[in-house]
Amino acid sequence: MKKIILSLLTILVISSCQSRMDIDGELKKVNGKIYHLTAPYKNTEITITFSGNSFSGFAGVNNYFGNIEIKDNKIIIKNIGRTRMAGPKKMMDIEEDYIKSLQASNKLSVSNKELRIGDLKFIEK
Repeated sequence: MKKIILSLLTILVISSCQSRMDIDGELKKVNGKIYHLTAPYKNTEITITFSGNSFSGFAGVNNYFGNIEIKDNKIIIKNIGRTRMAGPKKMMDIEEDYIKSLQASNKLSVSNKELRIGDLKFIEK
């Protein structure tokens, strides 16, 4: 019985470590690349780029930046800051929605040149 419990615990620990390594691997794939937002907002100039566990980009009117933490096989978007320029109301609304969506996201995946962060979809420039 002890061997079974020990085996199950070992499998659980290994799989949780593997998940952490998978997210780290995904972040390494995108490191230094510029991605352009394609959904849910089309025809914008919204971008994101990563450097280690930090990110930055252009949100439509303002530049933005922040950090990513990995916890329990999920990403946590933290400390988002941005410049404070004003622009057309429509673009300001899109920017605000984008930043809120980014901050609410907890999943990140990369496939070929496509990056997904939560419900946001990007393509490598």
